[in-house]
Amino acid sequence: MLHKRLAASAVILTFLGILLHFDFHHPLMGVGGLLLLPLLLLIALLATAELGEMLIKGGLDLRLKHVLFGVALVHVLTFIPALMDAFSVSGYPEDCSVGRVGWIGVGSVLAMCWLFLIEMRHFKEPGGSVQRLANGMLIVGYTGTAMSFLTILRTLQIGDAGYESAWGMCAIISVIVITKCGDSGAYFTGKSIGKHKMSPILSPKKTIEGAMGAFVCGMAAAVVFGKWLVPSILSMVETSETIGSVESGVVSDITAHSGAVWAWAMYGLVITAAGMVGDLAESLIKRDTQVKDSSTWVPGLGGVLDIMDSITFSLVPAYLFWVSNWLIGS
Repeated sequence: MLHKRLAASAVILTFLGILLHFDFHHPLMGVGGLLLLPLLLLIALLATAELGEMLIKGGLDLRLKHVLFGVALVHVLTFIPALMDAFSVSGYPEDCSVGRVGWIGVGSVLAMCWLFLIEMRHFKEPGGSVQRLANGMLIVGYTGTAMSFLTILRTLQIGDAGYESAWGMCAIISVIVITKCGDSGAYFTGKSIGKHKMSPILSPKKTIEGAMGAFVCGMAAAVVFGKWLVPSILSMVETSETIGSVESGVVSDITAHSGAVWAWAMYGLVITAAGMVGDLAESLIKRDTQVKDSSTWVPGLGGVLDIMDSITFSLVPAYLFWVSNWLIGS
């Protein structure tokens, strides 16, 4: 099982690395993140289908195709700022009252309205409608609202002019790296020295020792990422800016820096904790619906939902850290 998990992880990381490389160095229409939007939508829809099937297998009722439409609506509306940056001469207006994050809320409410309209259209007798609405909105909140922050992180508009795409790339990669390092730390620590069960009924294999290993690895990964990998990513932009400045005869003295070590350590702690909650959240759904894996299409890893469980709950805390500017040096 371990060799299958490592092989599948290697394939996924290779594909993701290539895509991120092109998105950063050769952005579609000059807008960082635009190349990733179809993939992010596909991930959300696959996760939605898997979660919907899990609930149905668990005996719960919902109108899955309409839930899929609702989740797609949330993500497509979240794409609006990036699309306007690409197709509008002036880009997305910074003084827009909705804001870049506000589209997630708009999409979530519209998705809820859509599910209500569908239930109104099909209503014949009491019983079932409220349950279907609740089940549908659970999925919309999970794979729609929460996962939309993948787009928000990649398209962050923070830092000095010219560095926005670099900081957005740092943000989305950091969440993936920290959560997966935390997962790996928990797995290997728990397997080696784990004795005290953390949640014996919900997730029997998870131990307190494994959780401690997750925190250590997650915080270490965050510090290493912040102090070594972030400067490397930013230096790519600085090199490009320097070449452009020399060619134009104008030299810029703007230099971006990573934040303090304590901020990155705290970031690693919070993201790892959120990832553990996300992992346990999916375990709760699996136990309640009596499903082992969300899917079987990825050998050793399960399905999209199994891969994304720890990342999904980490996205909002990550966003709050990044917009606080704690992770960006002065």
